[in-house]
Amino acid sequence: MNQTGLKPSTGGFARVNEFRGRLLLILTAAIGLSASMNAVMLYSIGSFIGPLESEFGWARGDISLAATLLTFGLFLAGPMVGLACDRWGAAVVGSISLICFAVLLFIMGRLLHSLAGLWIFYFLIALAGAGSTPIVLVRPISAAFDRQRGLALGISLTGAGLVGFWIPNLVTAVVAQSGWRTAYGVLALIALVAAPVVYFGFRVTERGEAAKATAAVVTVGPTMQEARKTSAFWSMSALSVTMALGIGGLMVHLVPMFRDLGAAPATAAGITSMIGIASVVGRLCIGLCLDRFSPHRVAVTVIGLGILGILVLKFGGLAFAIAGVVLIGVLLGAELDMLAFLTARLFGQRAFGAIYGWFYSIYALAFGISPVVIGRLRDSAGDYGLAMNTSVAMLLVAVAAAMVLGRWTPAPLQQRPER
Repeated sequence: MNQTGLKPSTGGFARVNEFRGRLLLILTAAIGLSASMNAVMLYSIGSFIGPLESEFGWARGDISLAATLLTFGLFLAGPMVGLACDRWGAAVVGSISLICFAVLLFIMGRLLHSLAGLWIFYFLIALAGAGSTPIVLVRPISAAFDRQRGLALGISLTGAGLVGFWIPNLVTAVVAQSGWRTAYGVLALIALVAAPVVYFGFRVTERGEAAKATAAVVTVGPTMQEARKTSAFWSMSALSVTMALGIGGLMVHLVPMFRDLGAAPATAAGITSMIGIASVVGRLCIGLCLDRFSPHRVAVTVIGLGILGILVLKFGGLAFAIAGVVLIGVLLGAELDMLAFLTARLFGQRAFGAIYGWFYSIYALAFGISPVVIGRLRDSAGDYGLAMNTSVAMLLVAVAAAMVLGRWTPAPLQQRPER
């Protein structure tokens, strides 16, 4: 047994062999995450701001508040859907959530006429769609893999990362062609199509060989109540919140930051788009590293890259903007993978949904609050210098929390037989 609590790999064949019979599982998770409520709604809201502003005259800040209410709703619903997933499985919870999410999107597209209605719909969508987020959809991946869990999580979560590429373009094109109401309907259709994929894809693996392989580990680890009594739980909570505060608001403000530095709108958007590419690449690379190195050291290193990226932007300006954005993108692409991986390693699978649901929910809440904080800091200081200093400070706290986690012994896993 090594410091990760797992039996060392017996060779490259064992690593490759762990994917045998589980490719459908990974594909199902990736497709589900590509239609997940949080990714679709957060990546699309920017494309709706202009049309809603033009039709109703609402202020951009007021429209953006819908995203904050979305993350607050996810904070409230996250632990509950995690518990539901522990009890009924990802197939049932994920597919029902996607259907409810789709129905509310369709209704909003038809009935939305007031700013208060926009806020209420986004909040209700978060409650209904929380089961389509990584809280539920990474549970089967975490349970089915141990030697290559990091890589499997990274591949699956690229589904959520790639949403940042195609959702804004799709929404913009549909709005231009048929209006914003139709665009909400198209997003509803995507969620509706993903629902049976999630149900049947996860259902097959729940009944098949992957289920037999994971049966030995699903009862390992503390309950949610027991986990809350440990310092590791609260260190993970601190890691979740400070990572989100350190990176979330800054990511949202990259375009206006570059505009302040003199970049043209198209140039600012082009530089910022590099964060999506970096996040996908980072997600896969960090997944490989999590499988091979101490997870808390990987976390410290990745957060350190994010800090370096912010400092590059602060002192290098536009000349080094792409380098800074890429470094930030690596952290942005790895944060949820690291939280899921560390949750499974430290707390096992017995209450994975509930425990990871808590970490994900407070991460989402802090991520939603962060843009408001960064914006106010910028307004008070006149530039983003103070905001970037605050982001660095939050990430340094995250580094400390990750280092503390290295002192904890992972939950033991019963070894699965070699195939």
